[in-house]
Amino acid sequence: MKKILLMFLLVSVLLFVSGCNKKNKSEKDFLKIVTETKGYKAEGIIESYYETGKKQHDFVVYFKSPDYFKVVIKPTGSLDKQIILKNNDGVFILVPAVNRNFKIQSSWPKNASYPYLLQSLAKDIANDNELIKTREDGRIIIETKTKFHENANPIKQKIILDTETSLPKEVLVYDAKGNLHTRVIFSNIQLDYNVSNEEFDVNKSMESVRLEFGEEKITYENRTISYPNYYPAGSKLSAEDTIIIGNNNDVRSIMKFTGEVGFTVVQEYVNDTEEIVTSTHEGEIVLVFGVIGVLGKTSLYFIHEGIEYLLASNDLPYDELIKVGSSYLIPKEK
Repeated sequence: MKKILLMFLLVSVLLFVSGCNKKNKSEKDFLKIVTETKGYKAEGIIESYYETGKKQHDFVVYFKSPDYFKVVIKPTGSLDKQIILKNNDGVFILVPAVNRNFKIQSSWPKNASYPYLLQSLAKDIANDNELIKTREDGRIIIETKTKFHENANPIKQKIILDTETSLPKEVLVYDAKGNLHTRVIFSNIQLDYNVSNEEFDVNKSMESVRLEFGEEKITYENRTISYPNYYPAGSKLSAEDTIIIGNNNDVRSIMKFTGEVGFTVVQEYVNDTEEIVTSTHEGEIVLVFGVIGVLGKTSLYFIHEGIEYLLASNDLPYDELIKVGSSYLIPKEK
């Protein structure tokens, strides 16, 4: 009887050690994969959550060693793509529907964490000495700290790895209050993917997407100037100036909000052009409800469905500025 009990305990210990080693193996294998890969293609869905629902965007990531990245993001079921592109010439945001190319003075993607990039997930795992690991239903769940942008306070994310492939299946990012903010679902990851250099060419990337539109370019007949769905505590609309510009009945609106905190919002219609319109912005790249934005020292800039948004404030913290910007993109209740 004692021998049977001893054998049972020995087997239990061996199984426990084996499980621990396998858990560590998945984590270490993932870090090794990211370090050694010469290129990959990752596809999936980004879900952005708000109080009464969520928005979905499809995404594709191309990476080519050592430092080329391309991220294509589009609303699910739409052709209205936006692109982040990094090559030897720098970092760019492309908005093909209105033929805009923005060169961004930024250290993206090294300056913060981006849950759709394998490199960011690996960095968060490697840098967090207090991460929490659990095993559940054939998955490894790794809880780490992460940051939306360079100056953000750390928040929590859960990276769910497949035990067979050691690759991420899901990433859950929570806000400072512990509410689910962003969910990334990877549907396909192809390692050692032979990415052509043409994928990282600005003009060819722009042309490729615009060809998808066909002869009928994207137009925004139902666009309209709107108000934020979120106001920081102590602020209120104090002045509004809306004018018609140009010959196409385009609109520019300037709204000033004052009170305990002040900020200004400029909205302006933008349209498609024959030639690419280029400009330069300085700041960090952030996702604003699936829309690619530029977060400057005192501003947030993005384009959504034919409207250019610029939010500026010397009072609002970055996270509040992003929250105000995000509130413009919440679907209107029917």
